[in-house]
Amino acid sequence: MAVNRELQAFMFRSVLANSRLEELHEEGLLPASPATTSRRDSHFASSFSPDDQVRARRMGQAYELLYFFENSVRELVEGTLRDHFGPEKWWQDGIPPAIQKQVAKRKAADLKARWHSPRGESPINYVDFPQYAEIIADQWELFEVLLGDADWVTYYFNELNVTRRALAHTGSVSDVDVARMELRIEDWLRVVG
Repeated sequence: MAVNRELQAFMFRSVLANSRLEELHEEGLLPASPATTSRRDSHFASSFSPDDQVRARRMGQAYELLYFFENSVRELVEGTLRDHFGPEKWWQDGIPPAIQKQVAKRKAADLKARWHSPRGESPINYVDFPQYAEIIADQWELFEVLLGDADWVTYYFNELNVTRRALAHTGSVSDVDVARMELRIEDWLRVVG
């Protein structure tokens, strides 16, 4: 588990470094990389305004950071519950019944969309972002040693969820919103490792 956390911390630092490199590029202080150029010049992107292309790249960077973060939270929650309850009982015994019921409905709805790939193998992939805080609070005795302050966890997930919703629904977030998200994820990495 420690190696996994070190890898997650490395991945987050890499995303933050890449984000800074992109900012330097956008400021004209760094030439474009081939990967950036090919994304920008894709068939679909060229159909939209340059302003939309810049915003989409910025949102893509923020989404990438969110992707790494949310998946690390899933791994932390599932891993902690599996360690405590065992691989066969972690979902049944570690997840509040209301969340289990919502996940079952989501999975059933997704099965009807046969043309679409599933969200993942684990039921944790069907949990809503704010529900991770509910799960952690419900099993606080398992997370307290690592996270320390239950109120901080609740506040943290509620605050990040505002930015997450904007990204998930293809909205725009400001540079200040992205910087706040980066700061909160740095906080998370300091706490979780």
